[in-house]
Amino acid sequence: MNAPYEAPAAADEPTPAASAPPGHQPGHDPGADPGPGPAGPESGAATDSGPDPESEHAWDSRRDLYRHSPGIMLGRSAQLGGSLVGGDQHGVSGGQVTGDVILGGSKVEYRLGGDDEERSGEIPAAEVEALARNFAFPSGGEDDDGALGDTWEPGSPFGLALARLKTHRVAVLSGPATTGRRAAALMLLRAVGSTAYRALDPALAPGRLAGEVRDGCGHLIDDFPTSAEQPLREHHLRALSEKLGAAGSHLVVVVGPHPVVHGGAGHIPWRPPEPAALLRSHLRHKDLAGHSIGTLLALPEVQAVLGHRRPVADLAAFADRIAAHAQGLLPLAGLAAYGHYAAERQVRAWFDGTEQTLHDKAFLIALATFNEAPYPLTAELSDVLFGLLQRIENPGEPARIPVFGSSSAQRVEHAQADRYLETEETEWGPVLQTKVQFRDPLTAITLLREVWTGHPSARPALVTWLRRLADDPRPVVRTRAASTAAVLAHADLPSAMALLIRPWVFEARLRARLAAANALALAHHLGTPHVPRILREWCTTNDHRLRRAAVRTYALVGDAFAAEAVEALLAAVRAMEARGGPVRTWPAELDELAQSAAAVLLAAGQNAGAWEAGGAAAELWPALVPLTSGGLARDFALRTVIHACGPVDGAGGRPLLLDLFGRAEATAGTPGALLRQSLAALWRMVLNDPLYSASGLAALRGWVRAAGSDPDAERALTELLPLLAVSVEDTKRLVYLLENLRGGADPAPPAVALRLRGALSPPPAP
Repeated sequence: MNAPYEAPAAADEPTPAASAPPGHQPGHDPGADPGPGPAGPESGAATDSGPDPESEHAWDSRRDLYRHSPGIMLGRSAQLGGSLVGGDQHGVSGGQVTGDVILGGSKVEYRLGGDDEERSGEIPAAEVEALARNFAFPSGGEDDDGALGDTWEPGSPFGLALARLKTHRVAVLSGPATTGRRAAALMLLRAVGSTAYRALDPALAPGRLAGEVRDGCGHLIDDFPTSAEQPLREHHLRALSEKLGAAGSHLVVVVGPHPVVHGGAGHIPWRPPEPAALLRSHLRHKDLAGHSIGTLLALPEVQAVLGHRRPVADLAAFADRIAAHAQGLLPLAGLAAYGHYAAERQVRAWFDGTEQTLHDKAFLIALATFNEAPYPLTAELSDVLFGLLQRIENPGEPARIPVFGSSSAQRVEHAQADRYLETEETEWGPVLQTKVQFRDPLTAITLLREVWTGHPSARPALVTWLRRLADDPRPVVRTRAASTAAVLAHADLPSAMALLIRPWVFEARLRARLAAANALALAHHLGTPHVPRILREWCTTNDHRLRRAAVRTYALVGDAFAAEAVEALLAAVRAMEARGGPVRTWPAELDELAQSAAAVLLAAGQNAGAWEAGGAAAELWPALVPLTSGGLARDFALRTVIHACGPVDGAGGRPLLLDLFGRAEATAGTPGALLRQSLAALWRMVLNDPLYSASGLAALRGWVRAAGSDPDAERALTELLPLLAVSVEDTKRLVYLLENLRGGADPAPPAVALRLRGALSPPPAP
């Protein structure tokens, strides 16, 4: 039996280096010879210390793209929410600092003369009562008439803080600014009977707070800063408790999510109620035109907003929109668009204001690029981007990166993101990683679009950064460079094509070419127009670099328009034939076309029931059979079959093509039966072709070995093998394969091979 013939490349292609016989490809069955493989890398390409991404099978490139792309692009849901990481609270709780704290320079203030500045101001009682109307109290916290009740859920943050306020007259409430912590503090003061309220200056030193206490008031100090240089110590809290007790007053100190509080009763982390409870509390006093709150909350457009944590202020504004919709003043589309509106408002607040430093903004951009990726990776590469942005903003000043600046917890909180633990698959096995994701899944894409279209001065730095990422040895980094380019292409296709995607196509580095294919594939997932048109044009162009990019992109996304993709790949084959030269002069490019076609067909067949409904798999595999009549199209079809044998991503690690055959309906006259007949016909042509029979038999050996531990695979082979044994020679070949198959050190054939041997008619005696 002959191995597939590999010949030199055509005259208009770079001459490939001498290649070894086809070998095992990552992710494929080790017993199956993948058959024709691409020739070596182009001469003149830059040397690469890592594996050549384009030497991978097209299916492997597809799998890596889907593994490392952000979830929102491919429909995956967010993995975890909240500040709980693996069941542990990462942050500050119970008065102990268990997370990161700021360590930096000291701040020294000099004051000359007396201090006559007013350090407190009245909070109108009417304002507090208005807040109480919409506040989502804990279970049991309100009576039916809306008045505060006397019982509180013991374990709730509100109940714990209220108990401490009653006992010590001072409570420290910690939490992010977006959680409604200020409103909670005022409701705590109201709950202990305060009728007059005063706001204290948060710039006061901890030791001066007691001097600002007034008689018979509820005091609030909002966003009080604590740090290693200015902690809130035990003697501060005890002095406040004494002074408040003597004055018949109370105080709630509101601090950030990671305060430095030493000794005393510590602080209580504030967690807002669930979004649905918050919306319900805001809707109960609004005019809903007869609609029930439950009916309005059940709307899909509302549920989409409630699917993740949002700032309390956003939910309050959303309640106004729901009421407007209930009154007939706002269509459903207006409700559905609120998520995008809120994300855009938050992003513009970050980038249009001066509160965020350039270093902070670089981190936000990096987090948008590496959303749902490991935090250390995001922080590392955000510093690279910061250096590039610094050259634009202050070209004469070197970038100064604070090595031990803000803690990771603070940076993540300022970005309204969450940390969580998740196992990530690597080439060495699963590894537990600390990852970060925005709480609002729309933030990442919205942020990248805003930076690209709203702040074009940042484009040179962003383009340089992404080009650097596309050449990184880590697959997740390269994939995220491509996914970011896809977002930019969706926002501004001409600019992204000119500045990123086409330059990647024409680079000598093969990693960059794969980045171009990944970017186009993900851009199509995002709904970017004209991607199929671009691929069609590139697939038959005279420039081999554009052709290769288009062919690999079809492998990644072609199943979204499978019939068009296979037709475009076939058109490329015919264009090769029209340019002249026998098949021997086109092995590398023809093999890439076949790999992509195999990837498209396998992906189209992964959808359950595709053959029963006459889907793409049931139509496209039979369409390959007429191509086997001769010419370059025959080699394309047979190579496609060989390449489709390798991927084992089916249920339980089953070969995908065998899984497709086994799931297809066998009833005569159905699309599934036609699919089975076509696959069997293509297999017979492979096994009877001197160029491809060795690869086909090697693939069958791998399938038989896989069936040893997979009853469904064995059943599929039991039905397939008789369809391959049409002639006496066919039967002899298959019987010989099964009787001489060896598994490990055992000289006897595996039991599954002997069972499958029984499914074949015995060959006639010589």
